[in-house]
Amino acid sequence: MKIDNSFWLFLMIVFLGWWAVSEHENNALLKVDNSNKSKIIASQSLQFNRFNQIATTAYRHGIQSEAKSQEKVIEYREILKKELTCDLPVPQPIADRLLGYTYVLRAMYADPQNTNGTSASATTTSTLTYCQAVLWIDPLLSALDKANGQLKAIRKTDDERAAQ
Repeated sequence: MKIDNSFWLFLMIVFLGWWAVSEHENNALLKVDNSNKSKIIASQSLQFNRFNQIATTAYRHGIQSEAKSQEKVIEYREILKKELTCDLPVPQPIADRLLGYTYVLRAMYADPQNTNGTSASATTTSTLTYCQAVLWIDPLLSALDKANGQLKAIRKTDDERAAQ
Protein backbone atom coordinates (compact mmCIF):
# COMPACT_ATOMS: atom_id res chain seq x y z
CA MET A 1 0.00 0.00 0.00
CA LYS A 2 1.41 3.23 -1.14
CA ILE A 3 0.66 6.45 0.79
CA ASP A 4 0.18 9.34 -1.53
CA ASN A 5 0.52 13.09 -0.95
CA SER A 6 -3.18 13.64 -0.28
CA PHE A 7 -3.01 11.38 2.78
CA TRP A 8 -0.07 13.38 4.16
CA LEU A 9 -1.94 16.57 3.44
CA PHE A 10 -4.97 15.21 5.27
CA LEU A 11 -2.84 14.27 8.30
CA MET A 12 -1.24 17.70 8.30
CA ILE A 13 -4.62 19.43 8.21
CA VAL A 14 -5.91 17.26 11.08
CA PHE A 15 -2.78 17.95 13.11
CA LEU A 16 -2.97 21.70 12.47
CA GLY A 17 -6.66 21.72 13.42
CA TRP A 18 -5.92 19.88 16.66
CA TRP A 19 -3.03 22.27 17.42
CA ALA A 20 -5.20 25.37 16.74
CA VAL A 21 -7.99 24.10 19.02
CA SER A 22 -5.57 23.30 21.87
CA GLU A 23 -3.86 26.70 21.55
CA HIS A 24 -7.24 28.44 21.58
CA GLU A 25 -8.22 26.61 24.79
CA ASN A 26 -4.89 27.52 26.42
CA ASN A 27 -5.34 31.15 25.37
CA ALA A 28 -8.85 31.24 26.85
CA LEU A 29 -7.58 29.77 30.14
CA LEU A 30 -4.80 32.35 30.27
CA LYS A 31 -7.29 35.17 29.65
CA VAL A 32 -9.50 33.94 32.50
CA ASP A 33 -6.47 33.61 34.78
CA ASN A 34 -5.29 37.13 33.89
CA SER A 35 -8.76 38.50 34.53
CA ASN A 36 -8.92 36.86 37.98
CA LYS A 37 -5.46 38.13 38.91
CA SER A 38 -6.37 41.64 37.74
CA LYS A 39 -9.41 41.60 40.03
CA ILE A 40 -7.27 40.49 42.98
CA ILE A 41 -4.66 43.18 42.31
CA ALA A 42 -7.33 45.87 41.99
CA SER A 43 -8.95 44.73 45.25
CA GLN A 44 -5.62 44.73 47.08
CA SER A 45 -4.80 48.16 45.71
CA LEU A 46 -8.11 49.54 46.99
CA GLN A 47 -7.57 47.90 50.39
CA PHE A 48 -4.05 49.31 50.61
CA ASN A 49 -5.33 52.78 49.74
CA ARG A 50 -8.13 52.53 52.32
CA PHE A 51 -5.75 51.32 55.03
CA ASN A 52 -3.44 54.27 54.29
CA GLN A 53 -6.40 56.65 54.64
CA ILE A 54 -7.35 55.12 57.99
CA ALA A 55 -3.73 55.26 59.23
CA THR A 56 -3.46 58.90 58.17
CA THR A 57 -6.65 59.74 60.05
CA ALA A 58 -5.36 58.00 63.19
CA TYR A 59 -2.03 59.82 62.88
CA ARG A 60 -3.73 63.20 62.55
CA HIS A 61 -5.93 62.42 65.53
CA GLY A 62 -2.81 61.64 67.57
CA ILE A 63 -1.16 64.90 66.57
CA GLN A 64 -4.27 66.90 67.44
CA SER A 65 -4.52 65.13 70.79
CA GLU A 66 -0.89 65.90 71.61
CA ALA A 67 -1.31 69.55 70.61
CA LYS A 68 -4.35 69.91 72.88
CA SER A 69 -2.42 68.24 75.68
CA GLN A 70 0.48 70.65 75.31
CA GLU A 71 -1.92 73.59 75.39
CA LYS A 72 -3.42 72.25 78.62
CA VAL A 73 0.03 71.77 80.18
CA ILE A 74 0.91 75.39 79.40
CA GLU A 75 -2.40 76.52 80.88
CA TYR A 76 -1.88 74.39 84.00
CA ARG A 77 1.65 75.73 84.48
CA GLU A 78 0.29 79.26 84.51
CA ILE A 79 -2.34 78.28 87.08
CA LEU A 80 0.11 76.32 89.23
CA LYS A 81 2.59 79.20 89.39
CA LYS A 82 0.16 80.92 91.71
CA GLU A 83 -0.34 77.89 93.98
CA LEU A 84 1.43 78.06 97.31
CA THR A 85 1.26 74.30 97.88
CA CYS A 86 2.89 73.45 94.57
CA ASP A 87 6.19 72.39 96.10
CA LEU A 88 4.69 69.85 98.52
CA PRO A 89 6.13 66.43 97.78
CA VAL A 90 4.05 63.39 96.96
CA PRO A 91 4.63 60.62 99.56
CA GLN A 92 7.89 58.86 98.69
CA PRO A 93 6.51 55.30 98.09
CA ILE A 94 3.99 56.71 95.61
CA ALA A 95 6.63 58.88 93.92
CA ASP A 96 9.04 55.94 93.68
CA ARG A 97 6.37 53.75 92.10
CA LEU A 98 5.33 56.42 89.56
CA LEU A 99 8.88 57.37 88.65
CA GLY A 100 9.98 53.73 88.44
CA TYR A 101 7.10 52.89 86.15
CA THR A 102 7.91 55.94 84.03
CA TYR A 103 11.53 54.88 83.67
CA VAL A 104 10.46 51.36 82.64
CA LEU A 105 8.12 52.80 80.00
CA ARG A 106 10.83 55.11 78.71
CA ALA A 107 13.28 52.20 78.47
CA MET A 108 10.72 50.17 76.51
CA TYR A 109 9.98 53.15 74.27
CA ALA A 110 13.67 53.70 73.59
CA ASP A 111 14.06 50.01 72.69
CA PRO A 112 10.74 48.52 71.45
CA GLN A 113 12.32 45.04 71.41
CA ASN A 114 12.80 45.31 75.18
CA THR A 115 9.64 43.81 76.66
CA ASN A 116 11.36 42.88 79.91
CA GLY A 117 10.30 45.55 82.38
CA THR A 118 12.84 44.46 84.97
CA SER A 119 15.78 45.25 82.71
CA ALA A 120 15.37 49.00 83.13
CA SER A 121 18.21 50.58 85.03
CA ALA A 122 17.75 50.98 88.75
CA THR A 123 16.19 54.29 89.63
CA THR A 124 17.43 56.49 92.38
CA THR A 125 15.04 57.91 94.93
CA SER A 126 13.64 61.17 93.66
CA THR A 127 10.97 63.52 94.86
CA LEU A 128 7.85 64.30 92.93
CA THR A 129 5.73 67.31 93.75
CA TYR A 130 1.98 67.52 93.44
CA CYS A 131 2.33 70.11 90.70
CA GLN A 132 4.58 67.80 88.69
CA ALA A 133 2.01 65.03 89.06
CA VAL A 134 -0.73 67.38 87.86
CA LEU A 135 1.35 68.25 84.80
CA TRP A 136 1.66 64.55 83.94
CA ILE A 137 -2.09 63.99 83.75
CA ASP A 138 -2.82 65.56 80.36
CA PRO A 139 0.14 64.03 78.51
CA LEU A 140 -0.84 60.62 79.90
CA LEU A 141 -4.46 61.07 78.87
CA SER A 142 -3.26 62.26 75.46
CA ALA A 143 -1.11 59.16 75.06
CA LEU A 144 -4.07 56.96 76.01
CA ASP A 145 -6.30 58.80 73.54
CA LYS A 146 -3.70 58.38 70.79
CA ALA A 147 -3.32 54.66 71.53
CA ASN A 148 -7.10 54.20 71.58
CA GLY A 149 -7.34 56.00 68.23
CA GLN A 150 -4.74 53.66 66.75
CA LEU A 151 -6.55 50.62 68.14
CA LYS A 152 -9.83 51.91 66.71
CA ALA A 153 -8.17 52.30 63.30
CA ILE A 154 -6.79 48.75 63.51
CA ARG A 155 -10.25 47.38 64.38
CA LYS A 156 -11.75 49.35 61.50
CA THR A 157 -9.28 47.90 59.00
CA ASP A 158 -9.85 44.39 60.36
CA ASP A 159 -13.61 44.83 60.03
CA GLU A 160 -13.26 46.09 56.47
CA ARG A 161 -10.97 43.21 55.59
CA ALA A 162 -13.40 40.71 57.09
CA ALA A 163 -16.30 42.26 55.17
CA GLN A 164 -14.59 41.61 51.85
